[in-house]
Amino acid sequence: MQPELKIYKRNANVKGIAWGSASAACFDISANIAFQSSLKMYTKSNKFVEVLASNDDIGSYVDIPAEWRILVSTGMFFDIPKDHAIKVYPRSGLSTRLGLNLINCVGIIDEDYTDELFIPLYNNSQEKVRIYHGDRIAQGELAKVERPIITYINESPQRKGNREGGFGSTGV
Repeated sequence: MQPELKIYKRNANVKGIAWGSASAACFDISANIAFQSSLKMYTKSNKFVEVLASNDDIGSYVDIPAEWRILVSTGMFFDIPKDHAIKVYPRSGLSTRLGLNLINCVGIIDEDYTDELFIPLYNNSQEKVRIYHGDRIAQGELAKVERPIITYINESPQRKGNREGGFGSTGV
């Protein structure tokens, strides 16, 4: 049976999730930035600052200075099905073109988290990056969670195959 992901949108201006194509593995998650709303940012020296969203002819936006971090509102609250989680990934285009990545590389949203989803972004470039309301800033995947039975053993596991070492030991 296909799982059902329920989503509550804070208001009508919140852009919901969208699939980039019929074969997309993940859904796109967009920024929810309202003019004059407060956003939490951290400088490259880890100082906490709150900034207010600005507005121009295109819409409401926030500028993320080089090497700063920000929590971006999505305006969405997820009701994640039992035994599932949402994995949040960076968007490859933002990472490649703008240097904008998720702070924690991959975020995990557990099924018991029901508060608003915020996307933690890091501007890895040497230029400011501007994010507008509705911009796609991350992608999500609903994933089945398997909780294994854990057994502690008294001996090191036997080698499986001919693999030796780690951290690149299988080649480039």
